Amino acid sequence: MDAGTRLTLVWLEGAAESAAAGVHLDGTIGRLTALGVEPDRVVAQRGGSGGRVARLARLMLDSVRQPARGVVVVRWHPFALPALVAARLRGGAAVVCAQGVLAEVEAVHPWIGRSRLLRWIALRPLVIADRVLAPSAGIARWVVEVTGRPAHEVTVLENGADVSLFAAARRTPEQPPYGVFVGNLAPWQGIGDLVDAVRRPDWPDGLRLVVVGDGVEREKVLAGRSAGIEWRGTLGRADVARVLGEATLAFATRGAVAASARGTSPFKVIEAAAAGLPVVATDVPGQAEVVRELGNGVVVPPGDPAAIAGTAARIMADAAFRDRLRRNAVERVTAYDWTAGSDRLGAAIGAAARAVGRARWSLRGPVGSDGVASAGGASGRGRPADSTNEGLVDTR
Repeated sequence: MDAGTRLTLVWLEGAAESAAAGVHLDGTIGRLTALGVEPDRVVAQRGGSGGRVARLARLMLDSVRQPARGVVVVRWHPFALPALVAARLRGGAAVVCAQGVLAEVEAVHPWIGRSRLLRWIALRPLVIADRVLAPSAGIARWVVEVTGRPAHEVTVLENGADVSLFAAARRTPEQPPYGVFVGNLAPWQGIGDLVDAVRRPDWPDGLRLVVVGDGVEREKVLAGRSAGIEWRGTLGRADVARVLGEATLAFATRGAVAASARGTSPFKVIEAAAAGLPVVATDVPGQAEVVRELGNGVVVPPGDPAAIAGTAARIMADAAFRDRLRRNAVERVTAYDWTAGSDRLGAAIGAAARAVGRARWSLRGPVGSDGVASAGGASGRGRPADSTNEGLVDTR
């Protein structure tokens, strides 16, 4: 990537410090810093008051105010299209970070899934971007399938963690011990399964559960307070690190729903490892692979409270096993520091920048592609997608 590239970052999703979008934004800036690059502008809301619709409208308006002949890096959002159109009209280029699939959007906003027009608007940024980044091979394959774009234009760039922040928070576990779940309380997170596990008789005696985060599943967490569940709400990153650093065990209980089918690159597993925590994680694509690579946890079937409770009990009862998981986490997590993926981010931005200087009015695919599909599926003119072929995805 050329150090002279004028770069704008656009995050339309709320990017509070402890939210997934905020963690992703900070990680992206950290990767750019490792490359010696500082963005010219960052369009994001890191907190504050105001309604969600008004916030989104302000950010969308701000997102089209871009320098001519620059590159815009956009976290995919169902209403990100104006930012990409603005880049094209001003002779610029765009990189889109697809952190999830459309099923996740529809799980929270089902009205989008009911409208062909809104689905088209939501998916079009993935079609017209000059390059796309995805945090897992499964999500990268999904992008290829729904856009029909050549697979070499989609790069797998796993999520990471600020390893030094969480490593500095490692402490002797608090007594009485507690397990922790950190994340957006969204429908796909398996919150109900975790709450049901806590209520089971085989849940470890004396193990509290601390939940950090907020979302539509909050009421399920609050309903479990009588069983020893403590809801901490949304916390800043330093406080999240402290909560993880003093815990004994972490949970990543994502369910086997449509939003999980294409895989994920879970912040919660990587941050737990950075804090030296063993993890009980469900066997969903992307998440299970990270746990196995780190060697810091046990993978259980999704949607199985008995397996969650029984595995937690096994880890809590076996100090030697628990210590081995902790050692694995500490030894291997440095490979997941945000800076580890800087070269792939720089390469994607550099590849997109080759389109800079060419004003484009069309909403078709990027310069140099062989054609794109409609939002509903592959046209066959781009490289065909095959969900069984890992080689279709550029994982360099």
